[in-house]
Amino acid sequence: MPHAIVCRFVAVLLPALILAVPVHAAPTLTTLITFDGANGQSPMSGLVSDAAGNLFGTTTGGTNDAGTVFEIAKTPTGYANAPTTLVRFNTTNGSSPSADLIVDAAGNLFGTTLLGGMSVDISGFGTVFEIAKTAGGYASTPTTLVSFNGTNGATLEAGLLADSAGNLFGTTRDGGASDDGTVFEITKTVNGYASVPITLVSFSGSDGVQPYAGLIADAAGDLFGVSRTSFVYFGGTVFEIVKTSAGYASKPTTLVGFKGANGVAPEAGLISNVAGDLFGTTILGGAHGAGTVFKVAKIAGGYAKAATLLVSFNGLNGQGPMAGLLADTAGNLFGTTAMGGAHGAGTVFKIAKTLTGYAGLTTLINFNGANGANPHGPLIANAVGDLFGATTGGGANSDGTVFKLTGSG
Repeated sequence: MPHAIVCRFVAVLLPALILAVPVHAAPTLTTLITFDGANGQSPMSGLVSDAAGNLFGTTTGGTNDAGTVFEIAKTPTGYANAPTTLVRFNTTNGSSPSADLIVDAAGNLFGTTLLGGMSVDISGFGTVFEIAKTAGGYASTPTTLVSFNGTNGATLEAGLLADSAGNLFGTTRDGGASDDGTVFEITKTVNGYASVPITLVSFSGSDGVQPYAGLIADAAGDLFGVSRTSFVYFGGTVFEIVKTSAGYASKPTTLVGFKGANGVAPEAGLISNVAGDLFGTTILGGAHGAGTVFKVAKIAGGYAKAATLLVSFNGLNGQGPMAGLLADTAGNLFGTTAMGGAHGAGTVFKIAKTLTGYAGLTTLINFNGANGANPHGPLIANAVGDLFGATTGGGANSDGTVFKLTGSG
């Protein structure tokens, strides 16, 4: 089966694009799915869409209490009102998928699990898996591409990045030589994928600790990510791993270090615009200690040494953004906060692009429990500008939801 993977982030392009549409009414939130425990619980990740508009995601819980991969089918009138469970993890083949999936050109799904896999450790160190697209749908059992063992990485919080050759790149929160996390590559082979990952970077504390988020790549193949903390910068870092003629640099280059006022604890992946500027979020820090949205400007010769704060959350307008950002073709930024807002259950927000930079934050939706609570994953958009995401809690069963937001601008 071919594995020509569509890159999750291509060069320095934005990871998803929204068509600019005029706003004529207040944004409207529609709950597409309410999870009930049996069909999944507490989706920690965002969604991904295939070419037909079907939505895919992951949950914890499910009948084996080890997590699921689900599909919400696109219909002629909208979306199916119940998810189809494609895979139920059983710990041996993975447990607790917490990250976004990616889809290749053939429709095969790829992802990671936080725990599980074949390991001497009873809880497992996590896996990278594939769910094959078949003539009738999807394989009901995932193929484990890699089962981590601690030495080569442990605890996969983040999803994957694929290059044009189909090689997979990712991070582990823990494990490696110093147990501070790793960056890895899984090579595409003639028959599938290598069963042993290549450790590109093993963090050592001074250059970063706990890379929670996934990676993006620029046109040269350089990799960019964040670490949650470091021995030098307690608030974490933005780093670059340079592509070389022989592969990749074995040490990351710290582009920006966070120290509190400019943010603390980046846990979400970056996005990049066509100019190469990097954008991201921190869950803590800033003027009010409630998290930030930041920009790292691309300059001649590299990147600015300090992040520019676009927003410091204050609780009322959101708190603790655990997900990355989405940008439209005009450069407006969209995201979620896991807490805060009018009801303390999180928000969806917009930061408008202006001629001179960025305007203040606009809260599009305040979650209230009934319509969902505590979104942890990023948003995606369709061609007409509708936004889609998931909440870890709330809904009819308090097990989380999948939502659609129209009229966001």
